[in-house]
Amino acid sequence: MLTSTADEIFDKRRQRVFAFLKHRSSALAGMYRAGLDLLAAAPLNEGENARVSVICHCMRELMNGLPSAMSDASIPRPYPSSGALIRNLPQLLTEHPGLDLELDQDLIPVPRKLAQALSALTSTVTKEQGRNRENAAALLTGSPSATHPVINQWNRSYQFFVGWTHLDRNHESGKVLPTDEILVSHIRVIEDVVEVRAGLFFENLHALKDLLAEINEVTEDES
Repeated sequence: MLTSTADEIFDKRRQRVFAFLKHRSSALAGMYRAGLDLLAAAPLNEGENARVSVICHCMRELMNGLPSAMSDASIPRPYPSSGALIRNLPQLLTEHPGLDLELDQDLIPVPRKLAQALSALTSTVTKEQGRNRENAAALLTGSPSATHPVINQWNRSYQFFVGWTHLDRNHESGKVLPTDEILVSHIRVIEDVVEVRAGLFFENLHALKDLLAEINEVTEDES
């Protein structure tokens, strides 16, 4: 496992990534730094699963927030969410106590209001399932409908972080906890994307400053 100090973890490259994230979103920058601070802490004999879980939570939240913070083509979260729609179902069912959805027949008649709720839930779940991939595509390629190997790599890292964030998933299934090297390999996927975006941003900013300087020189000469 890695035994890096905090200074080694938060090297110059990561300082650049952090600075760019802070420019875009202080909340995302905070998530990134919190994950790195825990990464710099020594692995624990007891409670290591909590350390891994929190690091992965920070990185998952960072990946969720990057498309809207860095891409104009990001797709907003459906509203209301599928979770909110699911919470409404029990109330709808209580309004029809005689309804039996487990009847042994091909067609089961349901009240119109309940049918509309189920239709809305199905539609929202479909949108949510495609949203993460489309937002990743927009972030990585500029088009939500694009296909590229880097999108698959991004999604694999996202699923890795999701799997180790929730204690009732990989943790409780008896899987061996990922080492710091494995954590770092997935964190680098995020950092590579941010660093490319940051490089373009700072190059454009530098070019803009040069352009403004030239304009000021012309203005002064004319005066």
